Amino acid sequence: MGNAWHIGTFFGIPVKIHWSFGLLLLFITYTVLTNGFKFWQGIGFAVYVFILFFCVVLHEYGHALTARKFGVVTKDIILSPIGGIARLENMPQKPIEEFFIAIAGPLVNLVIGTLLLIILYFTTGQVFPDFAYADFDQPVELLRYILWINLMLFLFNLIPAFPMDGGRILRSLLATKIGKVKATKFASSIGKVLAVCFVIYGVFDQQLILALIGLFIFMMAGQEYDQTKVLALINNTTVGDIMRTSFTKLHLSDTYATVIEKYYREGEQNFLVFDSMGNISGTIPELFIKDTIKDNAQEKSVNQMMSNKLASLAPDTTLKVAIETMRNEGVAIVSVEENGVLVGVLDRNGIENFLRMKSE
Repeated sequence: MGNAWHIGTFFGIPVKIHWSFGLLLLFITYTVLTNGFKFWQGIGFAVYVFILFFCVVLHEYGHALTARKFGVVTKDIILSPIGGIARLENMPQKPIEEFFIAIAGPLVNLVIGTLLLIILYFTTGQVFPDFAYADFDQPVELLRYILWINLMLFLFNLIPAFPMDGGRILRSLLATKIGKVKATKFASSIGKVLAVCFVIYGVFDQQLILALIGLFIFMMAGQEYDQTKVLALINNTTVGDIMRTSFTKLHLSDTYATVIEKYYREGEQNFLVFDSMGNISGTIPELFIKDTIKDNAQEKSVNQMMSNKLASLAPDTTLKVAIETMRNEGVAIVSVEENGVLVGVLDRNGIENFLRMKSE
């Protein structure tokens, strides 16, 4: 999502355009030139495409504003040639809240489509465009195209496959009965089956876009399940469950030769440093050790090159909070203390190894 340009902030939520959105302009130009559009038809088609993306923005605001009702913050909304995404800081734990957030987007398109349907039906008697003619230069016909595309957005997003909203809706409904992880696995499996069907149909019917969408859905379905497993794991695991109670206590006067020996022989990657009174003075992250080995500076003392950033956690702290604390404080290792007594340590490598082992 890098290289996205901020175009405005509405309801306190920034809207950005990804650099690849420029490809949309090439698509519009290509379509106009290869379909024999007259000048005003080409202008009308360009207006239609931009109105379509405006509807996509409204769709994403449906998600974002509903999420806000449940205390979930939206970082921003980013537009790309393949659609939009409301980047939520986190998803709610309650399935019913996820249900409302997920369905809010498609409902926005349904409301837009329904309003246009009512207006067009009672004013013209015809609600859908005549696809045999590209009359984008006719305002009424343009409205019919906008009605049609909003209904398509509504139906397409209800496909029960990640990353579509339908996958999250299905997951939220199942989660009330079988739990979030099992529900995600079930919804992910359905998504993969549908994705394979899209690819097969797209290949045999020469619908390249549909086949690519199928591949995208297949990959995202697997990623969603993996992420959900990890989130469940870090929410249900405490620091005390995986901390090391046996660890090296470095002293300020120790040299890096000692550190490197421990690094290779004991397999410890990050260390706590103690002063002569037994108080924690700093830490030695693995990055410092690698730099010392690279510079052949083993004679340096720990006191000469150590990090002064410190953090401590209680054993009953969840792994999720531990990860957030280590990231926010910029530390690679934390002390684990209970009633003011040091009972263990936890470092990034220990967390990574634990998650890797449990995810296999």
